[in-house]
Amino acid sequence: MGLKEKKAIQGIKDQYFNDYQKELNEVVGKELPIDIQWDTFNTDLNAIKFIPSVCLQRTVDAFKEICSDAIGKEAVQESIQTIVVHNIEPENAEANKSLVFDGGVFTIRASYGGHHSGFFTDLQIREYLENAL
Repeated sequence: MGLKEKKAIQGIKDQYFNDYQKELNEVVGKELPIDIQWDTFNTDLNAIKFIPSVCLQRTVDAFKEICSDAIGKEAVQESIQTIVVHNIEPENAEANKSLVFDGGVFTIRASYGGHHSGFFTDLQIREYLENAL
């Protein structure tokens, strides 16, 4: 990972990450850590730039919908312990992206810097979790 990528990641951590994390915790009603696997973004500066709007915002929006009532909020509080985010290569991203919920860990694998078909919308995240919880 080069200097540009490191600076971009630090900028996201400083400007956006804590606010999104706080908002998610408030929506869910508990601490629900977002664990971005920064090393998976290694040299993809374009993907790093889209972390706030495409990764974090869509994830928080999905949880807002799920937790909009007591039943959804309780399901999330009881089941999900952490959210893990991995960036994948843009090539064949649509076929390789995935949402996995297992053992209290909700893992999102997507390509954040490529074509929109390589990442998930908030509706897709919400529907997946509603079926998994």
